[in-house]
Amino acid sequence: MVVMQSKNHIKSNNYTDAVQNAYGSYVINGGDGNNVLKIRGENLGYDSSFLKRCNLITTINGDEDSLESAAETRQHGIQTLFMAFCGSGCPLRIDSDKHLPKEGDVIVDLGCGAGHDAILAGGLAGKSGRVVGIDFTQAMIDQFIKNAETYASEDGGDTSFAPFESVTGSLEDPEQLFSSTGLKKGCADIVTSNGVFNLCANKALAFQTAYDLLKPGGKFLLSDVCIVEENLDAKISCTVGDEVTS
Repeated sequence: MVVMQSKNHIKSNNYTDAVQNAYGSYVINGGDGNNVLKIRGENLGYDSSFLKRCNLITTINGDEDSLESAAETRQHGIQTLFMAFCGSGCPLRIDSDKHLPKEGDVIVDLGCGAGHDAILAGGLAGKSGRVVGIDFTQAMIDQFIKNAETYASEDGGDTSFAPFESVTGSLEDPEQLFSSTGLKKGCADIVTSNGVFNLCANKALAFQTAYDLLKPGGKFLLSDVCIVEENLDAKISCTVGDEVTS
């Protein structure tokens, strides 16, 4: 399987340049290292049982819950996939896994970064599906391509994954995105995004991109951060679940 790639021109300004430089430097320098998944993964929805469900890991010695064991199931180590993790909770698992991609789905990941969510989606959509990752930081796209080739190439990978495509482009320029790449409006069953919209200067255009990509009845799964009034109960609920008892 060949991981397809397309690029379009990204309008430069001080803000976009700063974001690209920061995230480009982050991934080039190895992100936060090999322990990201082990330290933060369980709390953000990336537990080993879910990774197994997405075909990223298999059971070792009957132990499905050990991330240490899970990390040994791929030649390059599953930890590598999460080294440049920049997001919040796993968007695929919104609303208790009710909206997970299914076999044959087309998924577009907006601001895919190094591709951890896109690759998880590819494991769920299977070889009859399609996954497109979009990011405007070329270094992130380069790492996504490397990761996708590790998990889903015919040479040592797993052919049960969906084909992957990468697009270097901006969510805030939908006209350019659709005119200069192979993306078509109304192509996606599911659009995902993780920790990206808070970085968009023009959020209306970014949401328009998501809307334009979706098929009628499609789903937009968004996980992000925002500034709210400090609320201790809300913090506790975010950590342990919906029900908070004072």
